[in-house]
Amino acid sequence: MLTALLVVIAIGAGHGEPASGQDAARGGMPGAFLSTATGAPASALSWTFDASQSAGGNGWTAERGTFTVGQAGARLQPDVNRRVVLLSPPGLPEAARQADEFVLGVAGDAGLQRVRVQARRDARGGWITIADANGAALRVTADGIAINRNAGARSAPIERLRIELTFRTTNPRALTRIVAIPAPG
Repeated sequence: MLTALLVVIAIGAGHGEPASGQDAARGGMPGAFLSTATGAPASALSWTFDASQSAGGNGWTAERGTFTVGQAGARLQPDVNRRVVLLSPPGLPEAARQADEFVLGVAGDAGLQRVRVQARRDARGGWITIADANGAALRVTADGIAINRNAGARSAPIERLRIELTFRTTNPRALTRIVAIPAPG
């Protein structure tokens, strides 16, 4: 069995009620809730994909490669260039701008080589890279692979996220979640 990894942005949305104190962290986003598996603060944004989910992907879509949610959870299929690019649902809550670290839930032997997280301020805006890591900068944690956000201004709103994953091969992979964790303090 493969060990699940998370990149501090956890993709996923679960069914059921969020735990006490998590409604504020959701910012009104349907399906977004804190996963206790990450040990993240209540203000973290988390989307989790598992067998209890509908096939809709909770608003997440693939711009490159494929992203499908079924009975067994979410599955990523890289394109011929070994990439999958995921787009978050639009209209992210205010908590998105506070994200300092991202975690992706992929298997430990998934061969993830690079993660680039981009954001945009509004539906017409261009993408700005807010995190980019490869090699040793892809930190393996008990919850998955974590990357830190780039230093820089954090006052601008984030309307949507774009997460680009580059793998060693084009083999399909499971994805359990995406989590965006705010800076401490």
